[in-house]
Amino acid sequence: MQKKLIALAIAGLASAPVFAQSNVTVYGVVDATVESVQAKGGNAADIERRTRVTSNSSLIGFRGTEDLGNGLKALFQVESGFNADGSGTSTLATRDTFVGLTGGFGTVQLGKLTTFMRQAGAKVDFNPAATGIGFQAATYGTIGGIKTGVDERINNAVMYTSPNFSGFAAQLAYSAGENKLDRTAPAEDVNANAYQLAAAYENGPLYVSAGYALSKDPSAAANPGNGNFAGTFGLGGNASDKLKTARVAAKYTFPTNTSISALWDQTKYEADLSIASTEAKRTAWMVGAEQKFAGNQAVYLQYSRSQKIKEEVCVDGIGCADLDGKTQFAQWTLGYTYSLSKRTMVKAYYTRINNQRESNVDFYLSSIGGVRADQDPTGFGLGLRHTF
Repeated sequence: MQKKLIALAIAGLASAPVFAQSNVTVYGVVDATVESVQAKGGNAADIERRTRVTSNSSLIGFRGTEDLGNGLKALFQVESGFNADGSGTSTLATRDTFVGLTGGFGTVQLGKLTTFMRQAGAKVDFNPAATGIGFQAATYGTIGGIKTGVDERINNAVMYTSPNFSGFAAQLAYSAGENKLDRTAPAEDVNANAYQLAAAYENGPLYVSAGYALSKDPSAAANPGNGNFAGTFGLGGNASDKLKTARVAAKYTFPTNTSISALWDQTKYEADLSIASTEAKRTAWMVGAEQKFAGNQAVYLQYSRSQKIKEEVCVDGIGCADLDGKTQFAQWTLGYTYSLSKRTMVKAYYTRINNQRESNVDFYLSSIGGVRADQDPTGFGLGLRHTF
């Protein structure tokens, strides 16, 4: 009798909802480096060399799918970043977190998401996982010293990705700003939201991607990476503004295990006040190369440059004037990786940003802080990366 009860209990557990999930995966990364950084040049006091231990996009995540039948699946992911160096605090779902459906029609996701356009910057960057101070987005992911948001995850997002056709896929993403506000001047209300339309091809040794992003009222948007563009370009916080970005990226790997990559990005900022308007445009590009040796070693070098901002300001009844372009700068990174196993890697790198024309750009990730006009941030590091 007791054996029958035990068998019934096991059968009941096996049919309970907790077992309905077809698969759940726990995964993560622990990545930490010892770095030495400084910033010198210009007329300001130097930021003296300092040593620090930096966590580079360390994370833990849970993902899974459920087979709903007829080729339809539900999918979910909860991914959180944490500080492997012990500094600061960590919260849940700070990285890609979503719920969605996938099937023959493609994939629909809702949540905090990485788009094809953001992915393009990571695909062509040879820094392991496109993280750390060597990540080149300081040049192509900012305008006027403010992050454009293209290289950040988008919040409050709905995203559709088409089925994959022999390596080709298209994607449409929408981010609801969720902060519609009345504006006193001009009369148009704030309704911050953003769209991205992109396509990517990845098959064998070739990767190519192209995309366009439009952000409305980015100075008021809640999305990460956005700041007060209107204030930066001289029209004040009440300006009605837009941010437009076009990006093309490519990467090719030769049979010799030599990879080359390139990225082109053009960002335009437009703002209108009641009696004035401004337009600022910046073009940036990046090239890189990596050579792998003996299957577990690699050396890479990449260079990126942000051209000077071309800005035009127009005032009603007076006319338009071109402002002298500033904030021109470049970054280059030299790195080495050695894979101890499929999951564990040792890495070393040196990177430098050359600020010119009164620019004061800092590293895109793990910034030094307090960089002044024409100072050049530099850093080198030695680190260990483990995935699980």
